[in-house]
Amino acid sequence: MLNLSSTLSTHVRFLLQSLTEANADSVSRDLCQFIEYGIEGSILVLQTCLDCLNSHKTDSKNLQSEQVVASIFRHAMDKPNFCTVFCQSLRSMDISENFLENFSKAMQFSMSEKIGIGLALSDSENPDIKICGKNFCMAQIEELNSNTASFDSTEQIQNVVMFLQCSGALSKHVDSFMQMLSLVQANGAAQFILTPILSDESRGANFLRNMDFFNECGENDFDALLEEMEKEMSMADIIKELGYGCTVDVAHCKEILSLCLPLTEMTIARILGMIVLTYAGLEDNQTMFSTFSLALGCNTSYDLPSLSSWNIDVLVKTIKQFAPGTNWIRVIENLDHEGFYIPSEAAFTFFMSVYQHACQFFLSFFVQDPFPLHAICGSVWKNSEGQLSFLKYAVSAVPDVFTFDHSSRKLAYLDAVYGHKLHLANENHAWLCLDLLDVLCQLAERGHTIFVRSMLDYPLKHCPEVLLLGMAHVNTAYNLLQHDVTSTVFPMIIKNALGAGMVLELWNVNANLVLRGFVEVHNSEPDGMIRILEVCQESKILSSVLEMIPFPSGIRLAVLASRKEVIDFEKWLSGNLNTYKDVFLEECLKFLKEIQFAGSQEFSATPFHHTTAVLNLYLEASSTIIK
Repeated sequence: MLNLSSTLSTHVRFLLQSLTEANADSVSRDLCQFIEYGIEGSILVLQTCLDCLNSHKTDSKNLQSEQVVASIFRHAMDKPNFCTVFCQSLRSMDISENFLENFSKAMQFSMSEKIGIGLALSDSENPDIKICGKNFCMAQIEELNSNTASFDSTEQIQNVVMFLQCSGALSKHVDSFMQMLSLVQANGAAQFILTPILSDESRGANFLRNMDFFNECGENDFDALLEEMEKEMSMADIIKELGYGCTVDVAHCKEILSLCLPLTEMTIARILGMIVLTYAGLEDNQTMFSTFSLALGCNTSYDLPSLSSWNIDVLVKTIKQFAPGTNWIRVIENLDHEGFYIPSEAAFTFFMSVYQHACQFFLSFFVQDPFPLHAICGSVWKNSEGQLSFLKYAVSAVPDVFTFDHSSRKLAYLDAVYGHKLHLANENHAWLCLDLLDVLCQLAERGHTIFVRSMLDYPLKHCPEVLLLGMAHVNTAYNLLQHDVTSTVFPMIIKNALGAGMVLELWNVNANLVLRGFVEVHNSEPDGMIRILEVCQESKILSSVLEMIPFPSGIRLAVLASRKEVIDFEKWLSGNLNTYKDVFLEECLKFLKEIQFAGSQEFSATPFHHTTAVLNLYLEASSTIIK
């Protein structure tokens, strides 16, 4: 895998040190792109930016550096992993409120952004940093409330709340901010802001009704939406606390579910996520359930049977009575919510049994709806851990439990690429699903590389050719996972006596992947260029490869091809010199040095070690290059 820490810090430092007024925008864009490398890349970028600022405090270019670094931090704040990244980037520094104040001043952070970084630090595992972050946040709130103009203070509080709500990473801290705000002596005009804390009954109405930012959307709509959201967020927890007794029979289940009417697809998805997470192992809460039922006025008995899991039949029947028009595809689409997670293979099987039971019960006759694959591998979820927990067990499930066979984007491969049918590893066709491979590649580039790579261990062992052919169809921002699979599988294909057919298939799909594979084979086994030439000839792609492959490998391939009289080496050299001029000439000189000194490390950081026969062929070609 790509080792970010070995190169990224150096490159970031170089960009900041070479910063000028003319290239400031391009440097900022380049650094922002590194934030997309996931948690590891983001931490390295922010750490290096902070180090550079601290080491050039008196530098005349420091103001320009501060502006660029500020843009990097603002870009990072929009990412869902900002709290973790920011805390980790500061772990080697001495953090104090004074440091945070000076840092915020240098970055020209707004009041909302200052409060945001304070709340982010409250996530730190270091208790000192956690306290420092909270104290810094409280100081900003006190300053905000000291504003003598009540209207300005109120407006600023609204701006802070909006800023936090719109941030993927900081939205979870809205409640913390409101609690801190309630501890500060607020003036009367801003009192409505405290309503969510001081009065639960009017929480949604008073708060949103005073948010002018939302006026165009309609106050009543937002009040209704907030009320519905609060029910959806709490209903699953209520059922969990009451335990399996909620599904002891339809009558009791109806009493409980009646608390969250109407039953929307989102509500059902949250309930479904909860029962899968707790399908086994919940403590017996029969006393609490009975007490709760009596409070609702429902006839109950303390002699109710004790359940060891949720009664699927009762739950689905009750949902159908309350929501007969439930769209179960929409339910699955709403699984992307906080808290959804599949803890085990048994839990996954339980989940699928619930879905299959629901599909059967909601239709007048049994027709199994194909599982909506787009919901779980059509795009990256906000809850990426939950998505990965689903995919982990889906790819290894038996077809009766889960299958990818109905995928709309399915790998079309030849039955006889090697002269025999490619092995699919498992019968649910997971590794033929291009959407699955696409979303796994995206997840790997968003900080889940190790987890995704572990999922690929099985196909790498049992169907490597199918996996590589599928990866050839996928293009992402950095192609990290595709390159990793290529470096593992491509050498195996090259060594196979019948590998030319597979190489041609890959070439027709993704020529760049094949070229990268050739280069990696050559770098790891210099004499592998002989086999590369054979494969190119068998596949009839030699001329195209010579036009596209990087010059260091291209020159060697051309030398070997000329010895087989496949090309005219002198003519090939002249053509490239006329086209690429100094760039190609420089590569020719490097080739001469490496061959002349037989891979001496004085001239090559990664020397090529050729056999005598191949080295002699290269030495013979040297005279042609010199001429």
